[in-house]
Amino acid sequence: NQEKTLKAILSTILAPLTPEEKESLKKNLSEIPSVTCTQKDIDVISDLGLSTPGVYESFLQFMSVKVLPEDLDGVFGLLDVLGTPEGTKSLTGKAVKFEDLSHEQRTEVCLSWKFSDNPQLVGIFKTFSTAILSAAYNMSDSPHQAAMGYPGQDPIRSAPGYVPCIVRDRYKFMTEKELRDPALKFDAIVIGSGAGGGVCAAELSQAGLSVLVIEKGKYYHESEFTSDVPTAYKNLYLQGGSFASRKGELSILAGSTFGGATTVNFLASLKPQHFVREEWAKLGLTHFTSSKFSEDLDKVYKRIGAETSGIKHNEPNQIFVDGCKKLGCHIEDIPQNTGGLSHECGWCLTGCKDGIKNGTSNSWLRIAAANNARFVDQATVSRVIITDGKATGVEFKINGSDTPISLNASRVVVSAGSLHSPGILSRSGLKNKNIGKHLRLHPVTVIYGLFEDRQVNPFEGSLMTALSNSLENLDGENYGSKLEVPHHTTDMYIFGIPWQGGKEHKERMLRFRQSSSIIALVRDKDSVGSVEHTKDGKVIVNYKLSDQDKISIIKAEERSAMILVAAGAREIHTGFFGMKPFIFEKNEPTEVNNPRFLQWIDALNKNGMPDNAMNYFSAHQLGTCRMGVSPDTSVTQPTGETWEIKDLYVCDASLFPTASGVNPMVTTEAISVHVSDSIVKSIKLA
Repeated sequence: NQEKTLKAILSTILAPLTPEEKESLKKNLSEIPSVTCTQKDIDVISDLGLSTPGVYESFLQFMSVKVLPEDLDGVFGLLDVLGTPEGTKSLTGKAVKFEDLSHEQRTEVCLSWKFSDNPQLVGIFKTFSTAILSAAYNMSDSPHQAAMGYPGQDPIRSAPGYVPCIVRDRYKFMTEKELRDPALKFDAIVIGSGAGGGVCAAELSQAGLSVLVIEKGKYYHESEFTSDVPTAYKNLYLQGGSFASRKGELSILAGSTFGGATTVNFLASLKPQHFVREEWAKLGLTHFTSSKFSEDLDKVYKRIGAETSGIKHNEPNQIFVDGCKKLGCHIEDIPQNTGGLSHECGWCLTGCKDGIKNGTSNSWLRIAAANNARFVDQATVSRVIITDGKATGVEFKINGSDTPISLNASRVVVSAGSLHSPGILSRSGLKNKNIGKHLRLHPVTVIYGLFEDRQVNPFEGSLMTALSNSLENLDGENYGSKLEVPHHTTDMYIFGIPWQGGKEHKERMLRFRQSSSIIALVRDKDSVGSVEHTKDGKVIVNYKLSDQDKISIIKAEERSAMILVAAGAREIHTGFFGMKPFIFEKNEPTEVNNPRFLQWIDALNKNGMPDNAMNYFSAHQLGTCRMGVSPDTSVTQPTGETWEIKDLYVCDASLFPTASGVNPMVTTEAISVHVSDSIVKSIKLA
């Protein structure tokens, strides 16, 4: 009975079009000069439905991986309610089982949930619409992606015989037999290989220390990366790609591979701004306004080759630049960690097959290897071994093995990221009340513009090359948002184009190649976030947006819409479920001062942001083991050493006292230089 109800909901959102709807869709597309889809493309998308091979199975897989078991219980309860006439009446006003409603009635109900003021009803729509559309359009090698004009993989770098720009030797990893040598001991064991652990391993090994790096994820050589996004998510990301926070309010993306997030990020290399450094210094962390921290930032820039000289804006970034200039908004190039080499590749979220992106595996960890550091991948740390109040080693398991391995070390550095470092500390017996608290996420929303006069082909060219700071100080205390341009894959497009009805949504899917987007990266001020872990080690994120941070999102959506219209977009789609898209009428000029458009902007502000009101996500996780000057408010001392345990350090973005407001890689690496210096000094003084 639950499955009948479930399929009735899903087949409402993803249904084949009637012949009349298909003809209407074809007519609408024929009137847009830049649309080049064929009759076959129209047929493929029009006929797509729940019964299309692989779609329902993909949906079930999506739900089982992305949604917490406790939230699935709520889904099953909802299906029970909608499986009775009485229950359906309570949620739809119609006294008949949901599956017995006509398709038109079910469509009406789904849209009523979408535009409801009741967060629970909006949540129902959000859960099912996002899941089934993502499942249908994100299937690898699907005809649906081809019909949209999306190649599915990088057509250049996935071609047989492609030769990358830079070819490096493979890393060498210790075997389980070597690791079980009872005489084995290190000066430092570093848990994690990302922007924290990779830097720390390089700095400590260069100082003459024996170092072991333990990475939970798997190492992939550049030649082994695939630009097929679902496969890359499974291989390179925590919990197989995006996963939902508790209650499904937002989605989380976090790297989990050798090199951590630096392997899959968008190359953005931004230093923390003066007001962030000053804010942290006012908390007692005076190092952040010191000349030494400035030198560390410069050292990071030099090591990773952060420059703007090689930037070539792709079409979406150029649209962003043009729109900002027409409005008089701030706009600048984002330094990329490519050493000045041009990198016109929109697929670096799947790993840099060219070897140009200087993540830690192509920079800091190479230095560590040259200085005799050792490496282990696919290994999960159970706990830090603590003896008489000191860290003396780690206990871990090779993934797939039931037998733990214990290794001795003089210092242990936890660099597992803001989602996993708190879990390691807690499992090791630390009790500090701040562990896992104060999570900051830089919540991200996306807004799309659809153009009629051009083929944007948003998946081509460089990732994230421009930045606008025009909304970074909304509250007078330097909290607000940055505007950037994201990757352009079908999963992001689904995220930013909420369902408005079967025909309307499919028409927009066929206009993917005419789309361009802007994301708002919010410097979250007072939202409440924390991290927990299940018994099997999976991450549970709790996060509640504050009213102030909601304002930052709404104002960013407003500004992004105006930028896209100034650049020529004829349709604007927001992630807000309660907002219909704005569409210019045929004879209306594309102007930001259009009265109807201004009314729509006014409605966007008045709509506010109730719970579950939109799709948003996080690719930056910060602050869950924050640094400070007192154990009452922080987990570590200003050196990165924990307050509770001597010789146990934290060295990653979980140290951030507050949100940085910019892509955190450079800040994390500079903090890691500082923590590494502190460790070396502690050894010299011992």
